[in-house]
Amino acid sequence: MTRHQTIALSVAIALALLSVTAAQPQQQAEPTQAQQATEPKVQPEKKASRREPVKVVDIAPETATHLEGESLKVEFKRLTALRIRDDDSLLASDADAKVIKIISPAGKQVGAIELPFAPEALDIAADGTLYCGGEGQLAKLSADGRVLKMETVPDEVAPTATEQQPPEPPKPAPKAKETGDESKPASTAKEATEDRKPAPPRRRRKPRPKRISGIAVTDRDIFVAFGSGWSLGSKSKLYRFDLELQNPQALAEGLRGCCQRCDIKSREGVVYLAENSAHRVVLYDREGNVLKKWGERGRDDLKTFGACCNPMNICFDGQGVLYTTESGLGRVKRYTPDGEFIDLVGYVGTERFWHGSGLAASCSNMAIAVTGDGRRVYVMDYKHNRIRVLEKKATEADVEAR
Repeated sequence: MTRHQTIALSVAIALALLSVTAAQPQQQAEPTQAQQATEPKVQPEKKASRREPVKVVDIAPETATHLEGESLKVEFKRLTALRIRDDDSLLASDADAKVIKIISPAGKQVGAIELPFAPEALDIAADGTLYCGGEGQLAKLSADGRVLKMETVPDEVAPTATEQQPPEPPKPAPKAKETGDESKPASTAKEATEDRKPAPPRRRRKPRPKRISGIAVTDRDIFVAFGSGWSLGSKSKLYRFDLELQNPQALAEGLRGCCQRCDIKSREGVVYLAENSAHRVVLYDREGNVLKKWGERGRDDLKTFGACCNPMNICFDGQGVLYTTESGLGRVKRYTPDGEFIDLVGYVGTERFWHGSGLAASCSNMAIAVTGDGRRVYVMDYKHNRIRVLEKKATEADVEAR
């Protein structure tokens, strides 16, 4: 190759390299400290909170017979149960205060019954005798609030004894290490055993009594629902006692009551149990025989029960009509004792019940009590420890009477 040819080839190679370099994207220079200080920082998008309540759509609210009015001006530490007397005075149990508050029909507190335990459930016999339970205890009280008798529920229902385990046997002493010098032996097994102190006896954690989630009184018996577990798969038991809190008899077990809740009521010798996780009401006789089951799960039909676990609570009015409450929906409805849907009573705003997760809001005690004429319905707001009130709408006959 001649000298001119060599120079021409070198020039061609150099031009090719320059074209390749120009085609490659240039790396962005690192910003200076001054640029970093002046440029706005881009904030990452925040994820939606899981605690935000899901929008609940009320079904046919215009058909409701009652509207929510002003809540009662009575304060509670931890509201757990409601029951109404024949004179329409209301009994409301406050577990943390260990009292049952007496509220007049005008909505004013007029008295309180002190208890030696935290009440969780209560009911009133036909003669005015009051039965209540909580913390593994059942109590019978006179109409004026004197404690007549108190019993601890049986261990197979609510175990309370602390079992003590025998001391553990001493572990074998470690083998002596071989030192290679027989004139200076390592620590013997006897010395190691003498240095080891005996292990103290282990004590099992004291089990918590199962929750007394419902009490129902008839003219000859007391029925008590006991719950255990804190999930949708929680199981409950139904027991029968005599009126002196003796002779317990197991009637049913494996009942599907979410978060230890299985509300029960009685009428004309029949026990009505709200098996909320199964979305039904079960009717029992005094021997525990199932007389009937009714109810089903649904979303768009008022006749069905919605959300995770409903009906949560039940009660009867003076005419024998059965009222149900649905937690998470804030819905109150009426049925015949045989399960025929009558009408929608009304709604209490579900946003008032939100606290924590959506599941916690859906599985919330919503005890209910109805005045004898059905004009006023009391609904327990367990999350905010207050009593909501549904008032009957004025009819044309009411307007004309005025």
